[in-house]
Amino acid sequence: MKNIDGVYKVEMLGPYGWENFSTAFIHDGLFRSASAEHFTAGHYELEDEDEGFEMEGNLTQFIEHRPLFGRKDVKGLPIRFSGRVFDGVIDGEACVVDDSKSSLRLRLNRLPFLNSQINSAPPGSKSEYV
Repeated sequence: MKNIDGVYKVEMLGPYGWENFSTAFIHDGLFRSASAEHFTAGHYELEDEDEGFEMEGNLTQFIEHRPLFGRKDVKGLPIRFSGRVFDGVIDGEACVVDDSKSSLRLRLNRLPFLNSQINSAPPGSKSEYV
């Protein structure tokens, strides 16, 4: 199975193109993503045969400057992200688990420089995450 552990830049497709959304940390089945405005905590699975990626987690937004999934009050909102993994990119769509009609197109780009810095940390250091 492919190893996708690492640090990713998360982008959301908005009305003016791809916008920076957050930074994600993917490691050993755990998914954590955060920005100054929101965070997501969840778990993921890989589907080896078709390069599939499935994440389920809870999204909380601190600042209500724009709606997410058509909602202004986003606290512990259960979401699902389904996508495909290719060349250090996970591309797909996120939706609310309750099957609402709103969704977000997201793309996660692996950050090789950060991953090499983290992976070269001395054993036992606080930087050793992935």
